[in-house]
Amino acid sequence: SPGHYAYLKIAEGCDRKCSFCAIPMIRGKHISRTVEAILKEAEYLAAHGVKEINVISQDTTYFGLDLYKRKALPGLLEKLSGVNRLEWIRLHYTYPEGFPLEILDVIKYNANICRYIDIPLQHINTRLLKSMKRGIDREGTIRLLDKIRERIPGVAIRTSLIVGYPGETQKEFNELIKFVE
Repeated sequence: SPGHYAYLKIAEGCDRKCSFCAIPMIRGKHISRTVEAILKEAEYLAAHGVKEINVISQDTTYFGLDLYKRKALPGLLEKLSGVNRLEWIRLHYTYPEGFPLEILDVIKYNANICRYIDIPLQHINTRLLKSMKRGIDREGTIRLLDKIRERIPGVAIRTSLIVGYPGETQKEFNELIKFVE
């Protein structure tokens, strides 16, 4: 990537069992990096001209459960926001089920954390979400999005959606279109 931004991987693998995804078979179980190792890399990158860090893993919301026995993403973001010369911190691949709402205040109150959340919803239809093994339904998804928008006014929400999922009906596809609109 160009010298002004970098991807900062905070974990590898995934413990989720989404029916459409092969990442757990390819990458293995979720393994978080230590907060210290991540901060050391962020400081190195910032010292070498990086202005924007894109925090990534297959499931960033799961960060820390294996090492610290708790979701540690809020604390990590808080510490990353204190790294000198980092102007933007952008959060990618936040899983909707079990989303750590504590990160919303961390984003809201740290000016260098972008008001941007990448949250792969995949669909909005409850039957398809259940078939996809996403652990959240339509109502839970809408409640989560409402909470995000309420706590961070003007937030940019990026997502990915699956169309043509096996068994998806025209009615379910239309439901997704209406939801996006």
